[in-house]
Amino acid sequence: MSLKEIIERFALVSGLQMEDISRFLPVILDCKEYFEERLYDGLSDADLRRAANACATYAFYRVAMLGRLDELVSFKVGDVQMSTEAAGAAAEKLWKVERENISDIADLDGEFAFRSVRI
Repeated sequence: MSLKEIIERFALVSGLQMEDISRFLPVILDCKEYFEERLYDGLSDADLRRAANACATYAFYRVAMLGRLDELVSFKVGDVQMSTEAAGAAAEKLWKVERENISDIADLDGEFAFRSVRI
């Protein structure tokens, strides 16, 4: 997962302009590290793209839950205008979907699991 790809996807998910995203870079970097520690080895390029999308979604969820969108009263995502309250609910819902979608390539629960080993 490249940081550039995660930031681009964060911009798409959040609807924020690139100049606004720089202040959220520490959260994005934390989320990237969190994901890299939990991804399974030997993932395909397609799986890494899925992980990058989920990482960006998780970063947006974290930003929304930290209340860092409070400076923005509302913003526009495509043709849809959203308030920050609606964005927080949308971020949570989107993260739940993304988390489920990558459950086959990452251990986000931190629980012990047996996996097959090829010799």
